[in-house]
Amino acid sequence: MGFFRRLLRNAGLAAPEAFTPPSYPFSGEIRLRHREYDRLHTGWWRVTVASAAEWDAKVREMQEGLRRHFGLYLTKDGRTLRRWNDRSWAGVLQGLVVEGR
Repeated sequence: MGFFRRLLRNAGLAAPEAFTPPSYPFSGEIRLRHREYDRLHTGWWRVTVASAAEWDAKVREMQEGLRRHFGLYLTKDGRTLRRWNDRSWAGVLQGLVVEGR
């Protein structure tokens, strides 16, 4: 799916915009999704924030939740391994956008 999304974005047809609250206080549902990989996303979170600082904290909390969920790999012998080091996680973070509904 990432190939087609890149192709459409390069053609100027599909550029996902990051959602930001129009005003504060804000109450609604948001999720994080990677621009290139649809499987990298959180579920919809019901959030209520009163300021931009609370918004940033909530987005960071969601990012860490996504990192814990997808960033750890449980092997057959029971060991837990990190899927992403800090450098690769920084690359994943660049592709994450906030969606609202």
